[in-house]
Amino acid sequence: MRFSLIILMSLLAASQLRAQIVTPEVKKVAQAFMCQCGDCNYQLSQCSMLNCPSATPLRAEISDHMKNGLNELQIREAFMAKYGKVILSAPTAQGFDRAAWALPFVMLLVGLAFVYLVIRSWLRRKPALSPTTGNSGLIPEDFQKKLEQELKDFE
Repeated sequence: MRFSLIILMSLLAASQLRAQIVTPEVKKVAQAFMCQCGDCNYQLSQCSMLNCPSATPLRAEISDHMKNGLNELQIREAFMAKYGKVILSAPTAQGFDRAAWALPFVMLLVGLAFVYLVIRSWLRRKPALSPTTGNSGLIPEDFQKKLEQELKDFE
């Protein structure tokens, strides 16, 4: 009983500590970054793992930067300098990262063009006509004559 009470109190204290760190301002800045724990793959503002080894210190670092007077852009630049581009939740709009923004739309257009061309080729395809009279060349002449004779006898 006593052990469960201690655990409950520590969880309550941890949630209160987390609530103190994650203010709306910190949450807004944290949207630009990804959690680096490797388990959740969420934005830093959305990681809900209790005592996450990545999110908790990163949010505290954002809070410290904000207390020191840094704005959102300065915090972003500081995080990129410290952790690299892997920390960002979205690619930048500079250099090669522009391909990450443009490629999905380009691939969508290529896919739509491919579907259009396939459907157009299906609609233009003419059905093969089957021969209705005479020897089609598929049946040898002696069998054709035998078939005609049997059809006459059948009538």
